[in-house]
Amino acid sequence: MKKISKLQVLRFVIQIGFLFFLPSLFTLTFGELKQLYSMIASGNFNFTAALPQLLEAIVVIPATILLGRFFCGWICAFGTFNDIIYLLSNRLFKTKFIVKEKVDSVLKYLKYVVLLFIIFLAWIKGISLDSYSPWNAFAQSTEFTETIFLYPVGFGILALIVVGTIFIERFFCRYLCPLGAIFSITSKLRLLRINKNREKCGKCRICTNNCSMGIKLYEVDVVNSGECINCMKCISSCPRSNTELKIVGKKVNPAFVSGAIILSFIAIYSLSTILVAKSNVALSTDTNLSKTENSISENNNSTSSTEGKKYKDGTYEGTGRGYRPNLKVSVTIKNDKITDVQILSNNETPRYTTIPFDTIPKEIIDSQSTDVDTISGATRTSNGIMEAVEDALSQAKTGGSGESSATKESGNQSTDESNNSGRYDGKEIYPGEEYNKNNAPNDNFGDNLSPRFDGNRRQRHR
Repeated sequence: MKKISKLQVLRFVIQIGFLFFLPSLFTLTFGELKQLYSMIASGNFNFTAALPQLLEAIVVIPATILLGRFFCGWICAFGTFNDIIYLLSNRLFKTKFIVKEKVDSVLKYLKYVVLLFIIFLAWIKGISLDSYSPWNAFAQSTEFTETIFLYPVGFGILALIVVGTIFIERFFCRYLCPLGAIFSITSKLRLLRINKNREKCGKCRICTNNCSMGIKLYEVDVVNSGECINCMKCISSCPRSNTELKIVGKKVNPAFVSGAIILSFIAIYSLSTILVAKSNVALSTDTNLSKTENSISENNNSTSSTEGKKYKDGTYEGTGRGYRPNLKVSVTIKNDKITDVQILSNNETPRYTTIPFDTIPKEIIDSQSTDVDTISGATRTSNGIMEAVEDALSQAKTGGSGESSATKESGNQSTDESNNSGRYDGKEIYPGEEYNKNNAPNDNFGDNLSPRFDGNRRQRHR
């Protein structure tokens, strides 16, 4: 049995860790690149304002430019999925399918075609491709029986990828990954490179045969290819220790450097997430206090006349189901217009709420309608907000029990509720059952089953 190097054991442990704890990074990063494009194209890019919406991209892209595709080789959950499938197939079939070098070189251009296709249709034309995404299908694989009808094409493509991965290592990463296409360009300027002295290699091609991405390593002294994902298998497999990892020409220990890079990435990402969360909490508190004051003032100044109006003035609460139940909002109506939408409480995954919680309420107010675009990567959360707003508006149409929430509750109660907005104590109940957080479905990828709606929802890539 072939001995596995300690470096590859370290890599596999790190891959599994990211698969379980940060499996959504690849979808968030790619979605945020579209968001970045939209901001720049519209001339509305502000780094400070954009940071909460572009956190993953802001961390991952610079790291790839400086250090190469560590993200692909060590962090990406879909890459790990490819590795696991190929590892199992190797153990099962005990054979390796070899792709001819010329064929492999041509097929690698497919991912650029896929990237251009997505940019044109989804980014420029605004056409939703969510149901065609194998990433979305992969995210929903734990709920296959419920989601197969939402992503039939996506699951079909995912099945083809699995078949391809059985025979070809990193099949998707080599030939189809749009994020990999971007990284293969941005990593060209990396400071970290693999070097090898071909004079000592002779006719040996062990490093090439073990390369996850099928790079022709026997032809080069320095690996400059953008296809390199820094998996280090060429270093681990070389019987002569002829392959070396160098930073700006200086030899370094691959295990130490790889571990340091991953730890640095985790530290920077965690710190950024904490800072963004604190910023969002401060903003939410200020907004909710202002909303409460305005709600009380509007209620005191409102009249009881509703003749000729679609909605009664006041503040109404509504509940919808995002990925998880009990997504609660408040909707303020003044002069027959939606003037404010606030998220009161929710059980959603935090990193998937930043964009929809900021964007969907604004667009509902701007369009005076709940028929707005959902956020790709957070479809169910987006739909849950709209469902909750519709619930609140249904009360405004009929007047609920004849009173708005501002009239029905005292000022102190309203203020207390506002100050507690965004908190979840685990005790909320939605129709028909008690919510059990331990049994809640995994929401790591954000794009999930559509809530119960009568109308159609458009989806937009972010």
